Amino acid sequence: MSEASERLGVITDSHRVRGNRTLNIVSIAIPFLGTLACITFGILHGFSSFSWLVFGASFALTAIGIGVGLHRYFVHNAFRTRRVLRFILGVLGSSAMQGPIDRWVADHRRHHRFTDQAHDPHSPYWVGEAPIRTKFAGLVHSHIGWMLTGLVSDESKYAADILREPISAWCSRNYWFLCAVSLLLPALAGLIASGIVEAVSCFLLGGCARITLLHNITWAVNSFGHMFGSRVPGSTDQSRDSVVLALLLMGEGLHSYHHMYPNAALNEPWWLDVNGAIICGLEKLGLAHDVVRYRLAGKPA
Repeated sequence: MSEASERLGVITDSHRVRGNRTLNIVSIAIPFLGTLACITFGILHGFSSFSWLVFGASFALTAIGIGVGLHRYFVHNAFRTRRVLRFILGVLGSSAMQGPIDRWVADHRRHHRFTDQAHDPHSPYWVGEAPIRTKFAGLVHSHIGWMLTGLVSDESKYAADILREPISAWCSRNYWFLCAVSLLLPALAGLIASGIVEAVSCFLLGGCARITLLHNITWAVNSFGHMFGSRVPGSTDQSRDSVVLALLLMGEGLHSYHHMYPNAALNEPWWLDVNGAIICGLEKLGLAHDVVRYRLAGKPA
């Protein structure tokens, strides 16, 4: 790794880059191929009410794992909690099949360090040190292209705390096991409920299609969420608030507010932030503490 890259926290070693690319391709391809099979299954057989219930429950739990777990807890330390809930959030976040926690955290922290500038890992405006010249190319790169061609964020620089902490380190090491569990649990629920056909239905809909849908909604925050929508007063980058993405991802689409106050546990407007409401609920139950709050005026709430 060159001295300049080391200073920026970017790993250029070809072996690491190929390994990172392979992990991303497999994480994307497995649920995507299952989603294609899900569409075929749905056309031929349809889906039962139970399959849709499994899909809805697994979608909501994984979205919480992304927003409350990976994003607000592990990346930004927006609140504190005890070991049991930390483990649950780590497992739910890993079930999104968006990479191990240490890598997810490192990429996101590098994104905040260089937001919409050179070396932002998934900006619609830059690839490394090269500006992107068209909106379409920017959307493709920030949505999915960066995972197939981008360099690796140095976990030892951006996620040293994740590597040290036993639970997040365990989840990172056992990423593929947790991915398998995420896909197979819906199938097990279907098998117990109604047999092998329901197991296949729940695997395809509640497993594969759920992950592919969440992949694309999450990536849309990186792409559309930095090109379309409103910006909060005083914003210094291109992050945007999107009502649609906020509704789909339980508050994570309030991206401009988040970039103004990245370690805030609650986004504004509060009524679009389901994940913020969940954190408040955990706080009232005594399961979360040291919850960070800000208002748009910039003063702690």
